[in-house]
Amino acid sequence: MRHAFPWLSPLLLLLANLAFGLFLHRSEISEVVWIGAIAYIIFECSVLSIIWQPFRDFVLGGFKSDMGYTIAAFLSASFAVVLVVWANISSYFLVMLAAGLLLRMDLFTRRIGKRVTFAVLVTTSAAGIALSWLLVSLPTWL
Repeated sequence: MRHAFPWLSPLLLLLANLAFGLFLHRSEISEVVWIGAIAYIIFECSVLSIIWQPFRDFVLGGFKSDMGYTIAAFLSASFAVVLVVWANISSYFLVMLAAGLLLRMDLFTRRIGKRVTFAVLVTTSAAGIALSWLLVSLPTWL
């Protein structure tokens, strides 16, 4: 029996990226930050799908030595400081990551391939960002 396509997790990812896009619009930031945000979304989607295994091996490979443990401790502490200092923007990234992971798990349990998973993740995320542009520019069209 074939399972239906999951609709809740793509909707959550779309809404997470929409909220992030609206946050960026409210902040009135430069185009460089928009390009960085789009690059982050592509990187996140690729880590969650296409390069999951190499990324996991790289992260876990760092724990095989004392130096790896030390670097992991410093990176974890630095990440915790960034989360606390930039709690507002960090929450958007964590929500996008959680929604992306949920969609990845839904697609993985349905035995969807890595490339299709990447395409679904990127398309859904891009649709959320594009929808934020549409919602912001809609009042000027009316």
